[in-house]
Amino acid sequence: MSQSYIEAHKAEEAVRALEQKVSLLMTKNREQAGKNESFEKKIHELEKKSEDLDVRLKAAEHNALSRHLNALIPPSSHHQNLHPLHSIHTNTPLKNFPRKESDIRTMSSLDVNNLLKDLDAQTGRKMDAGERKARLKEVIGVGERSSVVQNPAVVDSVDGVKQDGGEKKKEDEKKKALPGKATGPPPGKVLPIGPKD
Repeated sequence: MSQSYIEAHKAEEAVRALEQKVSLLMTKNREQAGKNESFEKKIHELEKKSEDLDVRLKAAEHNALSRHLNALIPPSSHHQNLHPLHSIHTNTPLKNFPRKESDIRTMSSLDVNNLLKDLDAQTGRKMDAGERKARLKEVIGVGERSSVVQNPAVVDSVDGVKQDGGEKKKEDEKKKALPGKATGPPPGKVLPIGPKD
């Protein structure tokens, strides 16, 4: 065998080895590109979840304040507008939100259901129309409002008795008090009020 034949054979083997390495690198490159694409997709999904969570959080903050303000409207004030809540999915004002508490009585079942859905307040059980409307009142802050407003739980700074607008309540509290024992929170303290969440 001649020297040139041996060199040509070695060159062919080197080219085949190089082609195998290139093929292996291309395969690894495709695998890495797939991993990168998967990684980028996961990053995008996490960013989307973060944005959705931010929207829900802002809506929840707004709704908590609106519920509190709605709970402070006296039940006899039929002329006062409710403070609208926002959708937890978009943080935008709810479509067909009742302007006044009395409007809830005349709302369609579809509107009530849509509001409960947008507030993520569905119970997962079947409810009749009256139960759904009661649930909506509860969710927007007017369900138990009458007891909250009639008894605002503000402590009188003079005698430590809760103010409720009536003298009978103060007299009853004084009769129940034990001698030498304080009744209620310290004078001037405001107790928290609002809907149950």
